[in-house]
Amino acid sequence: RRERGVVGLPRGGSMPRYYAIATAIVLASLVAAVLLQRREPPLDAASVQSRGTPSAPRAQADGPLPPSAVSGAAPWALSALPECFTQTSIAHGPDAFVRPQIPSSAQPVVGDLRLEIADCTLHVYANAALVERGTDRLFVPADAHFFMNRKTLYLLRRDGRTEELRSYVLAGGGAPLFFPEAPVPSPPIQRCRIRGGVVKC
Repeated sequence: RRERGVVGLPRGGSMPRYYAIATAIVLASLVAAVLLQRREPPLDAASVQSRGTPSAPRAQADGPLPPSAVSGAAPWALSALPECFTQTSIAHGPDAFVRPQIPSSAQPVVGDLRLEIADCTLHVYANAALVERGTDRLFVPADAHFFMNRKTLYLLRRDGRTEELRSYVLAGGGAPLFFPEAPVPSPPIQRCRIRGGVVKC
């Protein structure tokens, strides 16, 4: 009677025959997998169509472009120039709140005056101002008034029912020193005569 259990491996010369059959089966499977594998054709770049027109070539600068000049109306003009003016405080509100923050000893800056500090020039007019630095020109629109007290310069500006007060110290810590604006020279008067229909001056 056959007993159930582990079946023994074949003996003798039958082992090489089994190895040969197993190897043949593995090789046949690999060949079949390679042959049956679906291959995608390579992309032909020449066959790809592009829609649209190429843009025209743009001229390139030889080097970095210089910064353009800045100009326009700016109530905060002095605050944008910390190399010349350092803002120390700002106050917004109605007249009853803002005005008392100007020291009673502060003197109003009136008339057409000029203040030169560092590389900035501040032109003060009746109710407006202009600050220049190099090619930059910033205009402080009306209604703007300046005051100075020792080493502090105050800019008071009214916009409707609201007032704004900014205080500044100058570069170097010196006191503001204003000068009268240089008068614009008048063109020379020329005397002309008409002789024979020809104007001679």
